[in-house]
Amino acid sequence: MRSTRSRGWVLVALIVAPTLAGCAATRRGPIAGGVGPDQLLATLAARRASLTSLRARARLKAGLAGLWTRQAVLVQRPGEVRMDVLSPFGLALAVGTQRDLLWAYSPSDQVRYDGEASPKNLARFLGAPVTVTDLVDILMGLPPARTPTAPPAFTRDPDQRIVITITFEGGTQQLWFDPVTLQLDRGEERQGDTLVFTLAFSDYRAGFPYALDVASPVVGSSARLAYDSVEQNPALEASLFAPPSSSRVLPIEAAATTSG
Repeated sequence: MRSTRSRGWVLVALIVAPTLAGCAATRRGPIAGGVGPDQLLATLAARRASLTSLRARARLKAGLAGLWTRQAVLVQRPGEVRMDVLSPFGLALAVGTQRDLLWAYSPSDQVRYDGEASPKNLARFLGAPVTVTDLVDILMGLPPARTPTAPPAFTRDPDQRIVITITFEGGTQQLWFDPVTLQLDRGEERQGDTLVFTLAFSDYRAGFPYALDVASPVVGSSARLAYDSVEQNPALEASLFAPPSSSRVLPIEAAATTSG
């Protein structure tokens, strides 16, 4: 396993793009043609409810080298993820979550690292302070689900994109929608004044974004995940998300603090 940062972004190939500046006065009425923020958020909720699993082939660009790597991606609600980094010689690295377990396996070192899949460990090891359910949403081309504590408000940015602001316990989430297609373009999440992560979604095909850009100013990292093929709602066995067997198992903290 190389650097903590490159390992971290293997999984999280997934979390958002630059913040857009400038907004009009906040409104809560219809946007156009009777469409308002509630309808746009309902569309996202419907997508979230209809997509329960995903199997994909992808390319990930992350780390200081900025090189593309091939990935095999498996995702299943509520909290299962597996991403295999593929080389011409086979499996180079596997990282995954199985409910409350975060694991990483290096075939070349014949060692597996295990730990709790907590936001703290995900931030240390995967590069972003998110929960497993947040990660599942992002890999499925969606912003993390949040429970509003107030009615959502919307504005327009200088490019006329629709910007919906959701206030939830502990922070705010802003979502940018294309004014013509009404598809989700960007997102960002803040805790107080701290920008935690940003997201960007593009290359939509049949309603699914094949390109995900993720950035986390908290850890100073960014990544792009480009899906080559996506199968929605495949039947996935639970054993696919189980950590590989290994005679040498170390705590996840050991991987997160090791440079080699």
